[in-house]
Amino acid sequence: MNTDEILEQYSKDFDHNKNVEKYSIMLFEKLKNIFPEIKKYDNEFDLELLKKGALLHDIGIYFEKIYNKDHNKAGAKFILENKPDDIKEEDLIFLCCLIRYHRKSLPNPYKHNLYSKLCESDKTKLNYLGSIIKLADGLDFGHLGLISNLDFEYNKKLNVLTLFLSGNIMLNASIIKAIKKKKDFFEFAYKVKLKIKGNL
Repeated sequence: MNTDEILEQYSKDFDHNKNVEKYSIMLFEKLKNIFPEIKKYDNEFDLELLKKGALLHDIGIYFEKIYNKDHNKAGAKFILENKPDDIKEEDLIFLCCLIRYHRKSLPNPYKHNLYSKLCESDKTKLNYLGSIIKLADGLDFGHLGLISNLDFEYNKKLNVLTLFLSGNIMLNASIIKAIKKKKDFFEFAYKVKLKIKGNL
């Protein structure tokens, strides 16, 4: 099965997956103007991995009870054992790690077997792209697609990146709380302090 077929058969919330994909691309497009080091990922190959990671991030919800694992780990395990037809063999572990780190713990090369198998350049790429997916997941808290636009302002002197959000006034506090909970990976990868503001 390819990615679309996997989603069709096992996704519990297709609209949420699409929202996270959309927000991931929105975040990347804004961030590449602030962090030139990620411009090298602005290509069809890497953006496709980002999109597939975003689309499949919650696939493990279907397999939590089967694998007796949290859904991020269950999703990574399922994809590892059932490689999508539209993913190259050499990209499989990277995709699994994108799924694995959209929630909870940060990558740890000493404790996490899959992450430790990535080469150093792929670990760096995983940190940049994976943290975007985790943040995008927070943006769609409630799975309602309430964010219509976003932008960043970077204070280089203070090393503070402010994320400005606009969209529906519903769930203002809940969305900001969710993003704050998921910003740890982003701050680790981009080495900045992230603040969130908006007129949600």
